[in-house]
Amino acid sequence: MTLQEAKLFFPFEEADDLDDLYAERLFEYKQFFISKTPIRKVFESKLVKLKQMHDAYCLLTNMPIVEVENKQYNVVQFSDEIKSAFSEWERLKSQVKQELTIANHALQLIQTISWYLSIVDTYRLKWYTEELIEVEIDQLSKDPDPMEILQAINDFEQSGGKTFEDILKMRSNIYLLKEMKRLSLLVKNYGDGRSI
Repeated sequence: MTLQEAKLFFPFEEADDLDDLYAERLFEYKQFFISKTPIRKVFESKLVKLKQMHDAYCLLTNMPIVEVENKQYNVVQFSDEIKSAFSEWERLKSQVKQELTIANHALQLIQTISWYLSIVDTYRLKWYTEELIEVEIDQLSKDPDPMEILQAINDFEQSGGKTFEDILKMRSNIYLLKEMKRLSLLVKNYGDGRSI
């Protein structure tokens, strides 16, 4: 990266403190990743921009440019039982958000989001189906309220359902059918976790 490119990826005014500006921009990236529903292509595009911003900052402040370390995270396996899978998903989401909150470096953010995307892919594949589900969904890229999903899972269990397969066999819980359709469309349309 040249000095001119660095100024494009990390624009600043002469009076700016580059360290403060870096912290401010890092905070904006954190907010984006914490508040948005993860869509792999969108998040990966944002990660590329974050890395460019970081490298530009390093060049402008005479710091060495370091590559992202490929940190090995444990592979996550979700249960076939909806409630267990959902509970684990919520726990991991919370852990990711905590790690994002305390990250003070772009490379930490990149590692955490890369791990998060692999979790997202694995979880969405649990819900994935090729079957036609004839229900209308409100918004594809907006996660529903977790308490509403948990309530739907509890209602489903009371009617005898337990696994992801049961959602399609019974077709009795519209809320879970909508979530299955939404997550299946995300897998299909955006390639999230597409190893099927």
